[in-house]
Amino acid sequence: MVVIRTCPPVWSHELASFIAGMPKAELHVHLEGSLRPGTLLDLDRRNGGRFTGLDEQWLAERFRFRDFRHFADLYSTCTDVFRGPEDFARAVTELAADLATQGVVYVEATCSAITHHRDRGIPFDEVVDGLWAGAERALRDSGVVVRFVLDHVRDLSVEDCLRTAEWCVLGRGRGVVALGIGGYEPGRPASLFAEAVRWATARGVPFVPHAGEAVGADGVRDALAFDPPRLGHGFRAADDPSVVDDLLDRGVVLELCPTSNLRTGVVADLAEHPVRRLLARGVPVVLGTDDPLLFGSTVLGEYQLAATDLGFSVRDLVAAARESLRSALVEPAVRDALVAAHDRYAADVATATPDDS
Repeated sequence: MVVIRTCPPVWSHELASFIAGMPKAELHVHLEGSLRPGTLLDLDRRNGGRFTGLDEQWLAERFRFRDFRHFADLYSTCTDVFRGPEDFARAVTELAADLATQGVVYVEATCSAITHHRDRGIPFDEVVDGLWAGAERALRDSGVVVRFVLDHVRDLSVEDCLRTAEWCVLGRGRGVVALGIGGYEPGRPASLFAEAVRWATARGVPFVPHAGEAVGADGVRDALAFDPPRLGHGFRAADDPSVVDDLLDRGVVLELCPTSNLRTGVVADLAEHPVRRLLARGVPVVLGTDDPLLFGSTVLGEYQLAATDLGFSVRDLVAAARESLRSALVEPAVRDALVAAHDRYAADVATATPDDS
């Protein structure tokens, strides 16, 4: 048995190995923002895009964005390279393979199907066929279970959100598990799309929006009106104790992405990240990468930041990994098996800290 005694934790080789082997889920990752750099350039070349003759070093320089709006513009670049089902399948398969090396056993990848349809005319059936083919390939090749969140982009219309909601219902048999909303938050609250959200949830599709990232606690309060099981980011809830109370009462899980928060400038310094206050109140959180291509983030890197910069104890890291599996929107039998695998792993390792003894 390996015994890790550290409070606060020191990111040692022993702790890194323990976290790497621990079964966990990635619940906050955008498929388009998770492409391998080489894949982005390859798809662009094959599809007659703008990057012919350029290399990965150039790409890394280009993606040094300045602010959230600049980030959104670069994200659009990532979506532009998709043209057909095989492109989506490849992205899913490669994402699962990359995550499998970090102990990830389940992924909910967010895909902006409405953007692919509006901007490039890709039919929904082609998008979801590609996603599901990739999920089946990922399970076979990497052993990772993959499901999908179809998200509406806040800049688009209510009608577009209704179409995305319809696609979520139609896609349930091919891996779609939730409706999301992402994009630039100020002035575009979740309630603006209430008709579509309520239509989807009435038909059994959960709603997992981004909220409380670029705006304050009011963004979280607005999203909570739709009873989401999880919120993307949501850390601005810490600005209002009554909103934190609401999170706790409802059992809502927050998907925390530390590197993303720092790179987009929604937090200036991880040492002052509001998650410290949320942890103190007992709000459940999970860790995600958001857009690995744009941020250079990894799942293990986010766990390391949580330990070294955000005040997570070893016990907190284990709890976050377990919560990521427990709050997965997958079939109950699959979810229960994944949680059991985590528990077996954690039982073999004593994570003792002074306040544990």
